[in-house]
Amino acid sequence: MKKTLQDRARERLAALGLSPSGASEKAGLSRETLPKLLKNPDAMPGARTLSKLAGVLGVTEQWLLTGTDAKDAVPTLEVRPATAPVAPSRTSMPADIEVLGTAAGSLLSGAFQIEGVIDYVRRPPALSGARDIYALYIEGSSMEPRYFPGDLVYVNPHKPPRIGDVVIVQEINGDPHAITASIGVLRRRGGGAIVLSKHNPPDSEISIPHERVAAIHKVLTVNELYGV
Repeated sequence: MKKTLQDRARERLAALGLSPSGASEKAGLSRETLPKLLKNPDAMPGARTLSKLAGVLGVTEQWLLTGTDAKDAVPTLEVRPATAPVAPSRTSMPADIEVLGTAAGSLLSGAFQIEGVIDYVRRPPALSGARDIYALYIEGSSMEPRYFPGDLVYVNPHKPPRIGDVVIVQEINGDPHAITASIGVLRRRGGGAIVLSKHNPPDSEISIPHERVAAIHKVLTVNELYGV
């Protein structure tokens, strides 16, 4: 059976003698972050959480995702030109992605206003050359265990979202200059409204009328960020 991210995390916890909650705290995350992640074999952490967990477990993000590192790749007989581009390292990428505010991950607190640029973060290697990428911080807990409060998500406004994708819905509420953002799994687009589902509580949904929707943008997966 193919090992999952959760299997690899358990291996490292055992090797380091760490508990899931202890590793979460050591990584600067909520005590429940890793325990919740380990309970759900389909859960995939956000980029910020993945990076912190990899650091405390003493491995790379790529190893947690795939079980291999670039240095472990099996050589092939493929002949590549000497001038073939080499993927840049994460630390060499510029911090040029704009963070525009927070996206609501809570059914109770509603959407949060996009405030303009509040920060700049490093561009993941797989997004080298990608246009108009922006980022948001998650607020609230309704997308746990996929995203936790404070997680950073990267958004590509040019990649058409499909049903089942995690999306950011930019919404106009009265003032056309006051744009708010909500995050959720895109479930339906017809019937006069956009319907998003949340992970926590399970099967919960929010409905946003079409006339209030300014844009629907795809949240990039960890695999899309790291080119896995």
